[in-house]
Amino acid sequence: MRAIILAAGGGTRLRPLTNDLPKCLVPLGPQPLVDHQLQALRAVGVEDIVLVVGYLADQVRRHCGDSVRYVENRQFATTNSIYSLYVARHELDADTFLFNCDIIFHVRLLERMLAAEVPNAVAVDSAVKLQAGEMNVRFSRGGRVKAVGKQLDPATCQAMSVQLVKFEASGARAVAADVKRLVELDEKDVFPTSAYGPLIDAGRLHAVEAGDLPWAEIDNLKDYDRAIGLIPRLTGPSSDGTTLLP
Repeated sequence: MRAIILAAGGGTRLRPLTNDLPKCLVPLGPQPLVDHQLQALRAVGVEDIVLVVGYLADQVRRHCGDSVRYVENRQFATTNSIYSLYVARHELDADTFLFNCDIIFHVRLLERMLAAEVPNAVAVDSAVKLQAGEMNVRFSRGGRVKAVGKQLDPATCQAMSVQLVKFEASGARAVAADVKRLVELDEKDVFPTSAYGPLIDAGRLHAVEAGDLPWAEIDNLKDYDRAIGLIPRLTGPSSDGTTLLP
């Protein structure tokens, strides 16, 4: 199993925290955000981890060293995260977790996604109040994803995306091919979810519930304050009594 973490952006909405730090190195409790993610991945046995870097990339390399592999998005200032995935598309040839560096989550979620009897899955929160402009998800009664995107009407959706996705190898390759197609059509200012279309159309992407577990997307300072408050729950015991983060 591989993981790709998109960590190239400048994190402008988190300023001043990101004035001199890449977003993934912003402290979240006793350690940087990326360390929470790396620990969670390693706790479930994922050691092949790829960081897509850009803004202040040298700081990320110094911090993580050779414990991860790197792909660099040199156009991070003028492109969206789909371009970061484009430059790393050659890594989409294996079973893969994909998420942004600004997502924090309980490691139980990774365990749940690995255990899910579906090859391609997106973590969703059906407990949160849905809002326009968020990454909402529409799916069938059986959990088969029908649409995912920020343009969807919340009234037609069942959950918000946690923006943590698991692909099996053929699904990852299908996403890589559509990422390539979109970028070569000069669609560089869209999200990676735009490339999930072939999987959705084929009925190969399913929703996995995460609403009973603590998680947060850290887009801005308000999100950051909320994430700080979640730290005790992220490092506490899971529902089965096991400690999930070292």
